[in-house]
Amino acid sequence: MTHFADHVLRTEKRSITTFGDSITAGASVPEATRWANRLATRLHLSLVNKGISGTVLQGSADATGKPRQDNGFHRFRRDLLGEDRSDCVAILYGTNDARHTGAPSTLNQGGFVRDYRAVLTALIEAGFAPADIVIGSPVHLSDAGFAVGDPEFIGQSRDGYEAYIGSVRSLARDFGTFYAPVHERMTAEGGDALVLPDCVHPNPDGHAVIANAFAAATILD
Repeated sequence: MTHFADHVLRTEKRSITTFGDSITAGASVPEATRWANRLATRLHLSLVNKGISGTVLQGSADATGKPRQDNGFHRFRRDLLGEDRSDCVAILYGTNDARHTGAPSTLNQGGFVRDYRAVLTALIEAGFAPADIVIGSPVHLSDAGFAVGDPEFIGQSRDGYEAYIGSVRSLARDFGTFYAPVHERMTAEGGDALVLPDCVHPNPDGHAVIANAFAAATILD
């Protein structure tokens, strides 16, 4: 079984772009402990970090009637296909999409899958091999994590949140990308103990588990 780390070594990749929300940006933890930095260091790759706090992947309208600022769908061409384009891409999106409850008729799981599919299609059409892309499931949240944050991010159910895990896994299988079981590994290897007191963001140990999940990612049958 080939892991993403093996693929990077065998194909002599030199750079990686990480794409996501505050967890990828590394909110509230030292830079060296962030999963993106840990992964790049482990794989001997130069890092371009395109994480932006507070963002969702989908370009769907929220309760204001407009797409959320800096959403992944509307910025991926600039951030992943621009002048600083890397040899491979690691995407960790879905946590905020899954937590969002403020516009269920528009900003929802269907919109997440639709726009994630469009992003992956465009990356492959632009020359990325599917194996040069690794996508991770949303992070583990404690139960308290569903009751903190801005009003539009409060009130999601555990089942509603975890449905997005299956969506990311299915997308990886459909497109032949590597799949990083971030949620699964965090839940199995510490769960709530890997989350900061804010009940949402991973602590340094949580970031280590995320980095390991990406390095050990596999292509699903």
